[in-house]
Amino acid sequence: MTFKRTLLAAAITGATLAAGTAHATNGYFSHGYGVKSMGMAGGGVAFANDNVMAIASNPAALADVSDQVHFDVSWFKPVRGYEFETTSPAGTLSGEGDSDREAFYIPSLGMSYALTEDDSIGIAVYGNGGMNTDFPAISGNYLGFPGVPADGPYGDGPAGVNLEQLFITPTYSRQFMEDKLTVGISAVIARQKFKAKGLGNFNGTGPVAQAYPLPPFTVDPANMTNNGHDKVWGYGGKIGVTFKPTDKIALAASYQSEIDTDEFDKYSGLFAEGGDFDIPATWTLGIAADVHEDVTVTFDYQRINYDGVKAISNPSNEYLFMCMGGDTSKCLGGEDGAGFGWSDVDVFKLGVQWQATPQLQLRAGWNRGDNPISSEDALFNTIAPGVVENHYTAGFSYAFNKNHELHGAFMYAPEVEVNGSNPLLTQLSGGTTTQDLTIRMKQYEATVGYTYKF
Repeated sequence: MTFKRTLLAAAITGATLAAGTAHATNGYFSHGYGVKSMGMAGGGVAFANDNVMAIASNPAALADVSDQVHFDVSWFKPVRGYEFETTSPAGTLSGEGDSDREAFYIPSLGMSYALTEDDSIGIAVYGNGGMNTDFPAISGNYLGFPGVPADGPYGDGPAGVNLEQLFITPTYSRQFMEDKLTVGISAVIARQKFKAKGLGNFNGTGPVAQAYPLPPFTVDPANMTNNGHDKVWGYGGKIGVTFKPTDKIALAASYQSEIDTDEFDKYSGLFAEGGDFDIPATWTLGIAADVHEDVTVTFDYQRINYDGVKAISNPSNEYLFMCMGGDTSKCLGGEDGAGFGWSDVDVFKLGVQWQATPQLQLRAGWNRGDNPISSEDALFNTIAPGVVENHYTAGFSYAFNKNHELHGAFMYAPEVEVNGSNPLLTQLSGGTTTQDLTIRMKQYEATVGYTYKF
């Protein structure tokens, strides 16, 4: 027990220190948690696959996991950019920009331990994120008025955002009905980290705002941009159920509550409700079936409720126009302030695993998630273009012996574009200037993992 306690303490400490995560697939939620699930398109709410990271999807999965410590790390490469064409009385100007920062390393850790034949405890530590961009200050490559001496996407120098989320989920599960029914619960402890830069023309301090001048689009100009990182904590819960009507079929459901977090005080003028940026609730249904003695197929449906968080779901351009009209509640940071305009996301995950040999497992999967961003909100989402839809995955596990396993997974999400415009520019120019805008993203991810079984 002393050795196991040491491993558990090391897992918690290591994951807390490794809080710098950045991920974006289904909106800004990861397509999957744990290298085995990631190789099957993130599916497996009904298929623990003897991996402790399964409790990130379903706490009840803990009952089907052997005593183990697991670690994996992902190399994640999102490729993000924008293109524009501005037409004015002076002529046509076109350009493009790409985010400089494109590679991230994302660790996950977990440990499980059976207390009795029916009771198990465990912990999983993993990350979310993905509203992460860093656009350089390229002269003239900005989404604003031709001829104004400004640079960067929004005419205020280098621009971008960075959102990082760490989840710590201590978990308990219990089996009933001769192991046919399992119920699990997790406490969810979340740590968020955020910063934004280059948005000065929205709070009245940027060069374009000073030249015209433009009114502030925020209720709190001092706490809207360029304030470095702010960090907050939040708390919620998760519950999951797995039912096995036969030896070859498992059904499961899980629900994670909205995570109530503290407000980002340094960005109380950016996010609605004075800096409130809670983490949306999610729920998942799934089935796993052994279609052959060596082949398991999984299918999951997940719903991510972005609509429950105003800072994420409130429209951007529509509310900024209302702010210009004098309704301060719609301004950035207002009680019902402008957001990113993200809609709820439906995600479908299809995965397959083949036990090729007693030591080797091979996996593949397809994940299809909605693009949460509409053309009406393309402008504000230039710095958060979470638009990808399809994800194609593959993976493997190799057991060297009963104690040691090595895992790998790969994910590719093809490029998706959203075409929009800059209605603020048209409005402020009196209709003489228009701008067509395209935001885009594609993604690559490679993950390796190791499991030590007691």
